[in-house]
Amino acid sequence: MPRTKAFQPAEALDRAMELFWRDGYAATGLDQLVRHTGASRYGLYATFGGKRDLFLASLERYSQTVMDPMLGPLENPAASAREIRAFFDRVLDLIRRPGGRRGCLVCNAAFELGGVDPAAARRVRRHFDRVRRLLARALANARRDGGLASDLAVATGADHLLGTAAGAFLLARCGMAIGFIRRFVDTALKGLA
Repeated sequence: MPRTKAFQPAEALDRAMELFWRDGYAATGLDQLVRHTGASRYGLYATFGGKRDLFLASLERYSQTVMDPMLGPLENPAASAREIRAFFDRVLDLIRRPGGRRGCLVCNAAFELGGVDPAAARRVRRHFDRVRRLLARALANARRDGGLASDLAVATGADHLLGTAAGAFLLARCGMAIGFIRRFVDTALKGLA
Protein backbone atom coordinates (compact mmCIF):
# COMPACT_ATOMS: atom_id res chain seq x y z
CA MET A 1 0.00 0.00 0.00
CA PRO A 2 1.49 3.43 -0.92
CA ARG A 3 2.50 5.71 1.89
CA THR A 4 0.24 8.77 2.23
CA LYS A 5 1.33 12.14 3.49
CA ALA A 6 -0.23 13.10 6.81
CA PHE A 7 -0.09 16.80 6.02
CA GLN A 8 -1.20 19.26 3.39
CA PRO A 9 1.88 20.43 1.44
CA ALA A 10 0.42 23.87 0.65
CA GLU A 11 -0.47 24.46 4.29
CA ALA A 12 2.95 23.21 5.42
CA LEU A 13 4.63 25.55 2.94
CA ASP A 14 2.61 28.51 4.24
CA ARG A 15 3.59 27.66 7.81
CA ALA A 16 7.25 27.24 6.87
CA MET A 17 7.14 30.57 5.03
CA GLU A 18 5.76 32.27 8.15
CA LEU A 19 8.50 30.74 10.28
CA PHE A 20 11.30 31.72 7.91
CA TRP A 21 9.78 35.20 7.59
CA ARG A 22 9.68 35.66 11.35
CA ASP A 23 12.95 34.01 12.38
CA GLY A 24 15.15 33.94 9.27
CA TYR A 25 16.82 31.03 7.56
CA ALA A 26 19.71 30.35 9.94
CA ALA A 27 17.63 30.62 13.11
CA THR A 28 14.98 28.20 11.84
CA GLY A 29 15.86 24.63 12.69
CA LEU A 30 14.51 21.49 11.08
CA ASP A 31 12.89 20.35 14.35
CA GLN A 32 11.13 23.71 14.55
CA LEU A 33 9.91 23.32 10.97
CA VAL A 34 8.59 19.84 11.72
CA ARG A 35 6.67 21.11 14.78
CA HIS A 36 5.39 24.24 13.06
CA THR A 37 4.26 22.57 9.83
CA GLY A 38 2.83 19.43 11.39
CA ALA A 39 4.78 17.35 8.88
CA SER A 40 7.27 14.61 9.61
CA ARG A 41 10.90 14.97 8.62
CA TYR A 42 10.26 12.36 5.96
CA GLY A 43 7.22 14.28 4.68
CA LEU A 44 9.16 17.54 4.45
CA TYR A 45 12.13 15.93 2.72
CA ALA A 46 10.00 13.86 0.36
CA THR A 47 7.88 16.86 -0.62
CA PHE A 48 10.29 19.78 -0.57
CA GLY A 49 13.81 18.39 -0.28
CA GLY A 50 16.03 19.79 2.47
CA LYS A 51 15.68 22.92 4.56
CA ARG A 52 17.26 25.07 1.86
CA ASP A 53 14.83 23.79 -0.77
CA LEU A 54 11.94 24.48 1.59
CA PHE A 55 13.26 28.00 2.11
CA LEU A 56 13.53 28.63 -1.64
CA ALA A 57 9.98 27.31 -2.09
CA SER A 58 8.91 29.64 0.74
CA LEU A 59 10.40 32.61 -1.14
CA GLU A 60 8.34 31.67 -4.19
CA ARG A 61 5.23 31.24 -2.06
CA TYR A 62 5.82 34.65 -0.45
CA SER A 63 6.12 36.20 -3.88
CA GLN A 64 2.77 34.66 -4.90
CA THR A 65 0.76 35.25 -1.73
CA VAL A 66 2.16 38.52 -0.40
CA MET A 67 3.92 40.38 -3.18
CA ASP A 68 1.66 39.58 -6.14
CA PRO A 69 -1.35 41.27 -4.47
CA MET A 70 0.83 44.23 -3.45
CA LEU A 71 2.21 44.65 -6.97
CA GLY A 72 -0.97 43.78 -8.85
CA PRO A 73 -2.12 47.36 -9.53
CA LEU A 74 1.37 48.25 -10.79
CA GLU A 75 1.10 45.39 -13.32
CA ASN A 76 -1.52 47.44 -15.19
CA PRO A 77 0.25 48.91 -18.26
CA ALA A 78 -1.43 52.26 -17.52
CA ALA A 79 -0.23 52.38 -13.88
CA SER A 80 1.01 55.83 -12.93
CA ALA A 81 1.63 58.03 -9.88
CA ARG A 82 -1.59 56.96 -8.15
CA GLU A 83 -0.61 53.28 -8.30
CA ILE A 84 2.89 54.04 -7.01
CA ARG A 85 1.42 55.84 -4.00
CA ALA A 86 -1.06 53.02 -3.46
CA PHE A 87 1.79 50.48 -3.56
CA PHE A 88 3.59 52.35 -0.79
CA ASP A 89 0.33 52.56 1.17
CA ARG A 90 0.14 48.76 0.93
CA VAL A 91 3.76 48.49 2.11
CA LEU A 92 2.94 50.63 5.14
CA ASP A 93 -0.28 48.69 5.78
CA LEU A 94 1.67 45.43 5.80
CA ILE A 95 4.17 46.90 8.25
CA ARG A 96 1.34 48.07 10.53
CA ARG A 97 -0.28 44.62 10.73
CA PRO A 98 0.40 42.30 13.63
CA GLY A 99 3.67 40.61 12.78
CA GLY A 100 4.58 43.45 10.39
CA ARG A 101 7.88 43.94 12.17
CA ARG A 102 9.09 40.88 10.27
CA GLY A 103 9.83 43.15 7.33
CA CYS A 104 9.78 41.54 3.89
CA LEU A 105 10.86 37.92 3.45
CA VAL A 106 12.63 38.75 0.17
CA CYS A 107 14.50 41.68 1.73
CA ASN A 108 15.38 39.54 4.75
CA ALA A 109 16.68 36.82 2.41
CA ALA A 110 18.75 39.41 0.53
CA PHE A 111 20.37 40.53 3.76
CA GLU A 112 20.90 37.07 5.23
CA LEU A 113 21.71 34.95 2.19
CA GLY A 114 22.26 37.26 -0.78
CA GLY A 115 26.03 37.06 -0.59
CA VAL A 116 26.33 33.36 0.23
CA ASP A 117 23.55 31.48 -1.55
CA PRO A 118 23.42 31.95 -5.34
CA ALA A 119 19.94 30.43 -5.70
CA ALA A 120 18.48 32.72 -3.03
CA ALA A 121 20.33 35.69 -4.57
CA ARG A 122 18.82 34.92 -8.00
CA ARG A 123 15.30 34.84 -6.54
CA VAL A 124 15.91 38.11 -4.70
CA ARG A 125 17.28 39.79 -7.85
CA ARG A 126 14.35 38.52 -9.89
CA HIS A 127 11.94 40.02 -7.37
CA PHE A 128 13.80 43.35 -7.17
CA ASP A 129 14.07 43.52 -10.98
CA ARG A 130 10.31 43.01 -11.24
CA VAL A 131 9.52 45.73 -8.71
CA ARG A 132 11.99 48.14 -10.33
CA ARG A 133 10.58 47.45 -13.83
CA LEU A 134 7.00 48.08 -12.66
CA LEU A 135 7.98 51.26 -10.84
CA ALA A 136 9.92 52.52 -13.88
CA ARG A 137 6.94 51.97 -16.18
CA ALA A 138 4.60 53.71 -13.73
CA LEU A 139 7.04 56.61 -13.42
CA ALA A 140 7.26 56.89 -17.22
CA ASN A 141 3.47 57.00 -17.33
CA ALA A 142 3.42 59.60 -14.57
CA ARG A 143 5.89 61.73 -16.55
CA ARG A 144 3.68 61.44 -19.64
CA ASP A 145 0.60 62.35 -17.55
CA GLY A 146 2.32 65.31 -15.87
CA GLY A 147 2.38 63.56 -12.49
CA LEU A 148 6.17 63.44 -12.16
CA ALA A 149 8.52 66.31 -11.51
CA SER A 150 10.32 67.08 -14.78
CA ASP A 151 13.77 67.03 -13.16
CA LEU A 152 13.42 63.40 -11.98
CA ALA A 153 14.89 60.75 -14.29
CA VAL A 154 12.69 57.69 -14.60
CA ALA A 155 15.46 55.08 -14.17
CA THR A 156 16.96 56.90 -11.20
CA GLY A 157 13.52 57.39 -9.69
CA ALA A 158 12.73 53.67 -10.02
CA ASP A 159 16.02 52.78 -8.32
CA HIS A 160 15.25 55.22 -5.53
CA LEU A 161 11.72 53.91 -5.01
CA LEU A 162 12.91 50.30 -4.98
CA GLY A 163 15.40 51.27 -2.28
CA THR A 164 12.66 53.09 -0.41
CA ALA A 165 10.40 50.02 -0.38
CA ALA A 166 13.25 47.76 0.78
CA GLY A 167 14.35 50.39 3.29
CA ALA A 168 10.85 50.70 4.75
CA PHE A 169 10.78 46.95 5.39
CA LEU A 170 14.30 47.01 6.85
CA LEU A 171 13.34 49.87 9.17
CA ALA A 172 10.29 47.90 10.29
CA ARG A 173 12.43 44.82 10.92
CA CYS A 174 14.70 46.99 13.09
CA GLY A 175 11.74 48.14 15.17
CA MET A 176 11.52 51.74 13.98
CA ALA A 177 8.24 53.55 14.67
CA ILE A 178 5.65 53.57 11.90
CA GLY A 179 5.58 57.39 11.96
CA PHE A 180 9.29 57.47 11.17
CA ILE A 181 8.84 54.98 8.33
CA ARG A 182 5.86 56.95 6.97
CA ARG A 183 7.95 60.15 6.87
CA PHE A 184 10.76 58.25 5.14
CA VAL A 185 8.33 57.04 2.45
CA ASP A 186 6.61 60.43 2.10
CA THR A 187 9.97 62.11 1.51
CA ALA A 188 10.79 59.61 -1.25
CA LEU A 189 7.44 60.27 -2.96
CA LYS A 190 7.75 64.08 -2.99
CA GLY A 191 8.55 64.17 -6.71
CA LEU A 192 5.17 62.59 -7.55
CA ALA A 193 2.26 64.93 -8.10
